[in-house]
Amino acid sequence: MSLNSYNRINSLKEQVFDKDVYNLRNSLANERGDRIYETAITRTNLNARYQQLPIFLQKKLNKHKNILEVLREKEAGKKCNEDDLDLPSLNNNTTASPTNAMVIKSPSGTGLQTLGYGFIGRRKSEDLFANELIVPKVSEDASRPLMKTHPTWKLFRVLVGHTGQVTALEFDPNNEYFATGSSDRTIKIWNLASGQLMHTLTGHIMGVRGIAISDRHPYMFSCSEDKTVKCWDLEKNKVIRDYHGHLSSVYTIDIHPTLDLIVTGSRDSSVKVWDIRTRLPVYTLTGHKNTVNKVCCRATDPQIISCSMDSTVKTWDLIAGKCSKTLTYHSKSVRTFCCNSDQDEFVSGSADGLKKFKLPNCDYLQNMELLKHDQFTEGNLLLNTNCSNSDGEMFVGCDNGQYGFWDWDTGRIFQNGINEPIAGSMDSERGILCSSFDKSGIRLVTGNVDKTIRMWKPEVQGN
Repeated sequence: MSLNSYNRINSLKEQVFDKDVYNLRNSLANERGDRIYETAITRTNLNARYQQLPIFLQKKLNKHKNILEVLREKEAGKKCNEDDLDLPSLNNNTTASPTNAMVIKSPSGTGLQTLGYGFIGRRKSEDLFANELIVPKVSEDASRPLMKTHPTWKLFRVLVGHTGQVTALEFDPNNEYFATGSSDRTIKIWNLASGQLMHTLTGHIMGVRGIAISDRHPYMFSCSEDKTVKCWDLEKNKVIRDYHGHLSSVYTIDIHPTLDLIVTGSRDSSVKVWDIRTRLPVYTLTGHKNTVNKVCCRATDPQIISCSMDSTVKTWDLIAGKCSKTLTYHSKSVRTFCCNSDQDEFVSGSADGLKKFKLPNCDYLQNMELLKHDQFTEGNLLLNTNCSNSDGEMFVGCDNGQYGFWDWDTGRIFQNGINEPIAGSMDSERGILCSSFDKSGIRLVTGNVDKTIRMWKPEVQGN
């Protein structure tokens, strides 16, 4: 190759790969591309919907605008498809009529509520999208029924006799006496009117956890941590039958109201249905995954309800002998539940709250008000027991000694307090383990950790 040819190749190489020349070439290409893109865009008629922000971005943008800016935009015609309050359009069949609506003062004092068309206290559909500075938010309390007046309950008698925690109690059908069971392995019979101890029954070799008294036979049934169920003849005050079959402690018992059956729940996670006469289990109902805390029998379906440490409440088909429904509304172990006097509703209690259900379909009705409790410093509030009477009152007792009286219909608390342990007991022995209203509903008896039995009655007006 000649020198001239070599120099020519080098000059061409410098022209092609020189940095300044390369950058100049790229900039010219970009400028040409931008001009072509701009020309193409200006000559294209885009659809109008592509010339505005997406709806979700527009909503985010509007959050940062005040009311005056929104009104100015509407006056400028930028929102011609909406009315002056930024409300969705109403259909012809939902247009409000002044004659069919009523405006009342909000109980929370935040503004006015419009009531009508059968939705008392609820916000109308157009209010759901309204700015709260223009249309005040309706208080949820407006939709709740008014709570009727309840008397104040007061403690009037403390019974001492057990040497262990009082874990079970039950009233007799004639409302003359009540029985209590304790971790001291005994069952004591008390006169309801005088509070005098009538009998002390022994037979269990471990703590008594549940008691049930039949209203069709002179029998009382008890269950214990010794894995047995015993039938007591109340005329002879002795054990006449034993029921064996559970593999662990038996924590709860109930009697069927119309059939000669008893139902028990155990720490072995099973619910057993027993024939009173033959002492044999008719069914062993399995499905719970942890300890069964309480069972209840009804005359109509569902005839058996149970709650468990596995956070569920189950209803059982007594004819088929299997579970009919499982309620998983709770996130903590369900320690207790109770039915109202009509047996058409029940309230279940757990550390996460009280929930009301409608029978027989177990429809969820409401969350009931909770006792004040600091979960971060004191841990979970364990609800050990609840019971109700025919006056629409429900009592709840807790493991830390707190208690409360609820209005059944509204789910609100009308009285609360905390147990004071008797002299000689520790502060940690405030807990309430069991409770029950008598047959008349005007006496309440509770069993406590401090080995006492406390009797409550409503305070008479004027005294």
